[in-house]
Amino acid sequence: MIVNVKHSVLSIAGVFFSQIASFVAIILIGKFCGPDELGYFSQLTAIGFFAGSLLGLRLEVACMAADRKQVVHALVSSICVATAIALLLAGAALVSGHWAYASSVVLAAGVFFQQALSQALASERKYASIAAQRAFPNLAFTALFIVLVSVGGHAWKGVEVFALYSVLFFASAVPPLLRFLFDARSLLSRECFRFSQLQLDYAKFSLPATLLQSIVIYSIAMLMPLVFAPHDAGVVALAYRIGYFPASLLGQSLGTVFRRDLIDFVGRGNAANERNPVASFSMILMPLTVVLLLAGYVGLALIINFKMGDLWRPSLHIYLVFAPYFLAMALFGTLAQVFTVFRRQKFDVVFQTMNAASIFIIFAATSVFKLDLMLVLALLSVSGTLVASIGIYYAYEVARGGNHRSPKGAQLGKTWGG
Repeated sequence: MIVNVKHSVLSIAGVFFSQIASFVAIILIGKFCGPDELGYFSQLTAIGFFAGSLLGLRLEVACMAADRKQVVHALVSSICVATAIALLLAGAALVSGHWAYASSVVLAAGVFFQQALSQALASERKYASIAAQRAFPNLAFTALFIVLVSVGGHAWKGVEVFALYSVLFFASAVPPLLRFLFDARSLLSRECFRFSQLQLDYAKFSLPATLLQSIVIYSIAMLMPLVFAPHDAGVVALAYRIGYFPASLLGQSLGTVFRRDLIDFVGRGNAANERNPVASFSMILMPLTVVLLLAGYVGLALIINFKMGDLWRPSLHIYLVFAPYFLAMALFGTLAQVFTVFRRQKFDVVFQTMNAASIFIIFAATSVFKLDLMLVLALLSVSGTLVASIGIYYAYEVARGGNHRSPKGAQLGKTWGG
């Protein structure tokens, strides 16, 4: 089996344009609103994406399967759960007077709808549709923000920009989801409101693993403003956002294609006679990640030198400190799909626990001992790189073991349980 170039390119393109638009928006917010407001915007955005990844309790993981009926049933049942939780959270935020957090719930709902639909579309290998729905929200927001700062004299605050982004993201996620469900209306029934055994099995380990993974990804952005000055949080947010680009790009794009191919690889039951997709994807993953990291650094340097000014120059050094971490997380984020498909999610839980624990230990020590910013960033980079490297090793071990195991078809979406 070789890497499906067309599917990979389409999938990468959608995430690439989405991330590029996001970078442009980050730069514009930093330029027109300042580091303090950028730090606040990044904090609220991190909360929204963090909540969105967990809103459906990971029941939506089963939306990627070979059986279309199961895909639709898993999609509907997970949407019902996510919507109920979102309404409860939004109501609690409004009652308590925290309007900014209500906006975070709106963003979280949009993020969940987009992710769940992406899983369903990947089941049918509609990667062009996935690319379009991923790219549109950030492209539209960036264009709208450019217009607003160009024609108006209003001094935008981080919370106002975030509210605009949240509403736009949610509004762009709902129509394609409704269209998918309308096209699949012949498969809708009362069974859609029941959970499959596959969903429950996935959620048992995917929920804690994703919770911990989200903590790892977003906790730095959320904790930095609480421990360090707003300016420091802003320059870290810029470097981290751009540096994490390869992990986000490859995890969402190649990771999706990789997992879909793995499902077919295991489901066909000829693992002993067919080349494991891990070998094919690994051949392009490392060099592609290195190229993206180098391009990110060059792009960041050009942006700071020609647009943002010396106030943001510390971001370049921070980027280099985190470079090994960015590389390791990009590789691990894609290869970790092995744990899901081969039903070894306990490994993922262990690695994410180790990574999250190290982050909180470092920030706790910072609060007590008042550690220097660069020392804290170095500790975060070293600990994260070490844990991700161990995770990569075990992903290869699990995949290699998969060559000699008979797949369990029912666990990969071929039957529907109670």
